[in-house]
Amino acid sequence: MNDEVYEEMYRVESRHWWFGAKHKIVRNLLHRYLPMSAGRKPRVVDLGCGCGYLLSLIKDEYDAVGMDSFQQAIDFSGKRGVRVEFGSLPEPVPFENESFDCLMLLDVLEHLQDDHACFARAIKLLKPGGIAICTVPAYPWLWTKRDEYHQHFRRYTRSAFKTLMSIDGVKPEFVSHMNAVLFPAAVGERVLRKFVPLKEGHGDLKVPAAPINWAMRESYAAERLLMGRVPIPLGLSLVSVTRREG
Repeated sequence: MNDEVYEEMYRVESRHWWFGAKHKIVRNLLHRYLPMSAGRKPRVVDLGCGCGYLLSLIKDEYDAVGMDSFQQAIDFSGKRGVRVEFGSLPEPVPFENESFDCLMLLDVLEHLQDDHACFARAIKLLKPGGIAICTVPAYPWLWTKRDEYHQHFRRYTRSAFKTLMSIDGVKPEFVSHMNAVLFPAAVGERVLRKFVPLKEGHGDLKVPAAPINWAMRESYAAERLLMGRVPIPLGLSLVSVTRREG
């Protein structure tokens, strides 16, 4: 991603409803699928961690580290007091194989040209029994200039995402859509963007007024109570939890 995206992310991700809801969902999945072990903190790696805000939220509960391929992201993460190593998928990866209880690829795979090779490489970092939490943007027909601004290679259908997760030695816990509550309004906004695109070099991560921001965050975050338990048939994103066998 370009420098402007990281600057925008660092400025708003602690306040914006979308980040707040996603982080609540991911932390719920960590608690549910990665039980705490007596005497040690589970080891978690956030691959493509951006500016490190999620790491700052979980660093006291988990032995958490990040990886990113952009120095600006590493610098912003350092300001938040979290450890982030330089690296990229499929190589170079600065960690030993089978050294983590959980890896996260949160809105990362769409940025990688060979997503299949990168996911297969990432899975090698997991200990047997470890989990991977992945999120990606859904529906290729929702492609807009915003995807280009964020340097995406693709958006995913549910079947394509399931295929990506289906590699030897990995068992799916669940694959689901997410961000369904706000789907109709967001689709309308994305369709509008096809006719009134973003200006060159400008993002669209504006924090709404506090009551609206709160309502949107809590509506989206409430899906964590359903995820993996009740089918969510549509949504702006897809999420999966997979477990390494062995």
